[in-house]
Amino acid sequence: MSFEETEDELYRDVASLNFNLQALVAEKKIILEFVRLERSEIQEAGEFKLEGLFDRLEHAIDSVKAKRLVLDSIESLFAGVSDAGILRLKRKRLFS
Repeated sequence: MSFEETEDELYRDVASLNFNLQALVAEKKIILEFVRLERSEIQEAGEFKLEGLFDRLEHAIDSVKAKRLVLDSIESLFAGVSDAGILRLKRKRLFS
């Protein structure tokens, strides 16, 4: 799951390492998820919830029976959270 690079950007970056990421995706060995986050569109209001993200991750993991998960630039997901306590709790839940 990427929070900064699109699928096309990831294909290009990984190709520079001599891996054919598109083939792995086509063979359903890897699934890519791009989550678009625009700081200008994020406003802190109420409780910070990650249920939608967890549902999306669970679906991606189940769809390819993943044994590993990569979260690219996870800090961009939490950039708009000013409460350090909430931030620690959400990160702990995400990584558990």
